[in-house]
Amino acid sequence: MKRKQCPKCNSGKVIHDARVIDRNGEYQDMSLSVRVERKPAALLFKGAKDFELKALVCGECGYAELHAADPDRLWQAYISSEGSDALKTKQ
Repeated sequence: MKRKQCPKCNSGKVIHDARVIDRNGEYQDMSLSVRVERKPAALLFKGAKDFELKALVCGECGYAELHAADPDRLWQAYISSEGSDALKTKQ
């Protein structure tokens, strides 16, 4: 996700890997993340794994896009989950 130019305005003022903050309550800052659950149908003990999201932000027009900080680990967690369609498409 290392672009040299903004995909919207072609500016070179691109900020890479900006931290995206989620507010949990009044005082706690947390990084925005996506979650993959190993057993999504389970009532308890779903085997949740969270993966941080980062942002690319244009310093000219303000365009922003999100990407997973560790896409390989995210993909591995997804394909090992019971709800994954990835295993079906690989066969």
